[in-house]
Amino acid sequence: MMRVDLEPAYVIHTRPYRETSMIVYALTEQHGVVHMVSRGARKKGNNNLQPFTKMYLSWSGRGDLVTLTKIEHEHSRYTNNFRAQVQCFYLHELILKLIPKLSPAPELFDLYEYTLDSMINNPSDEYVLRNFEMRLLAIMGHPLQLRYDYINDEEVQDQLLYRYDPDFGPTKIKLKQAQWNVVTGRLLADLEEDNLTDDSLPQAKIFLRGIVKHYLQGKPLMTRRLLKVN
Repeated sequence: MMRVDLEPAYVIHTRPYRETSMIVYALTEQHGVVHMVSRGARKKGNNNLQPFTKMYLSWSGRGDLVTLTKIEHEHSRYTNNFRAQVQCFYLHELILKLIPKLSPAPELFDLYEYTLDSMINNPSDEYVLRNFEMRLLAIMGHPLQLRYDYINDEEVQDQLLYRYDPDFGPTKIKLKQAQWNVVTGRLLADLEEDNLTDDSLPQAKIFLRGIVKHYLQGKPLMTRRLLKVN
């Protein structure tokens, strides 16, 4: 039987379970995404499982669904800003739909915490989401190959156009096409160098959304129906 005591965690989703309990999906520091049963969590007055709040959770059990046994709160990053809330829930959806449960990734926990702080402090900063998407892809084991044309192994050139294949990388093309994966070499260089500008952010948004959609494999994102996420 697994027994974990007071591990740093954030609740990223909950749903009702039986009459008074709840299934809790928590992003934990050392164990990745863990699915837990919180018994009696829906009883009147129980409001311990809030989003955007750093907690220390204890649990025990076997298999994919364990039992939450203790909750301690550190501090809340809750915000009333609607855009910031939806963007944070966008992070939650990506984590739940792209990261297998019980996949240890301390760097994901650190990335989430950093991004949460950044978005709550400045919800209009589009770069924060683009950075999260890029780093999440790398944590998943799908870092973007942005530097070389995968067909001829030539270094990408700023002034040329490229079609990007998520499984291989970019290859140059001659004619501009209105597709999410047709981008300039300049954008690929900006992404590679972590140097997005106000001018390149709109193209980066379309491009990274396309990459994310590829790995979602048809799974919808509800947050995009609530708000046109940056």
